[in-house]
Amino acid sequence: MSGGLGESDKINKRIDAVEQQIKDEKQKAEGLETKIVECDIKLIKATGDEKVEIEVVKKHAEQQLNDTKAALDRLYADKRMYQEQLGPAVALDTEKAKAETEKAKAETEKAKAETEKAKAETEKA
Repeated sequence: MSGGLGESDKINKRIDAVEQQIKDEKQKAEGLETKIVECDIKLIKATGDEKVEIEVVKKHAEQQLNDTKAALDRLYADKRMYQEQLGPAVALDTEKAKAETEKAKAETEKAKAETEKAKAETEKA
């Protein structure tokens, strides 16, 4: 192909980037879930002001976890969208490659014809 990336390559790069973001968000979610469980354990032993502090930390972690889950949902939707675009992009790349091959064949035939013509002129002289 003529240099640059094909459409399917561009889409595959986007899918790879989204998969990395998904991996990062999953790790973040796991950390938040652990933090929430730790808060639950601390709440059992806590009293008074300490209990209020832990509940605030826990509520904050729960909100972050909800935000992270929403981000994951968006990322999965993006990934599905890119995957749906991949089929047509591969077909387009294939058509472009065929056209470029045909063009190269035509240029080769033209060069052969010019070479034959030059040979014939040389033999005449």
